[in-house]
Amino acid sequence: MINDKLFFGLSTVFLISVISISHVQFFNSNEQKSNILFEIDKSKFLSESLVNKLLKQKIGNKEKQSNLKLDLNSIENFLEKTPEIHNAEVFLNTNKNINVKILETSPILRIENNGFYIDSFGVKIPLSNNYVAKVPIFSGVFREYMINDLVGLSKNLINDNYLKDEFVEVWDEKEGYAMRLRNFDFEVFVGRVKNMNNKIQKLKGFCAYTIENKFKKQPKRIDLTISDQIVSTN
Repeated sequence: MINDKLFFGLSTVFLISVISISHVQFFNSNEQKSNILFEIDKSKFLSESLVNKLLKQKIGNKEKQSNLKLDLNSIENFLEKTPEIHNAEVFLNTNKNINVKILETSPILRIENNGFYIDSFGVKIPLSNNYVAKVPIFSGVFREYMINDLVGLSKNLINDNYLKDEFVEVWDEKEGYAMRLRNFDFEVFVGRVKNMNNKIQKLKGFCAYTIENKFKKQPKRIDLTISDQIVSTN
């Protein structure tokens, strides 16, 4: 009877040891395995190594936790706090390895003197050593209250099939905003960010008129703020 109890006790200890070792080995074999997928052909601001560092920062080296027990939603929320990441999807593949699908943030304007971009939601994106976005710039003194105006102005211009390639620079003046176009020498005074549809149509009409008439000397500046008129300054 004593021998039976001893045998049962030793067997139980052995079984628990095997389960514990298997659990740790399972986690150790999986904790470093992750597959980073970008929703575009090539990542811009980020790299696989940077995303892996973020994963390690969030997950850590929890020897008693397997990938099966990870809080995937928590990891997604953590990754999406990174300004360069617009959306993150985290899931396990059939081998129980971590897969991360990343949609990077798309900047629409560069704040030149402050060293960051803003996206269409007004989120600030740090400049990157990996990538320089070809977007219009805001020159001059930037103030926080300008973000909504700059987002609204930029979105109106880059959503227009013609002006998205012409819009290169914007700056602030006392009475509103002014901007510069790529293929025209004149400055454009937009004023406050309102009635933008009307201002855009007037600007496109003036550009077309300028091209058609081939002015020997273009005006130095045009003003779009007066209703149904364009005022030019030579």
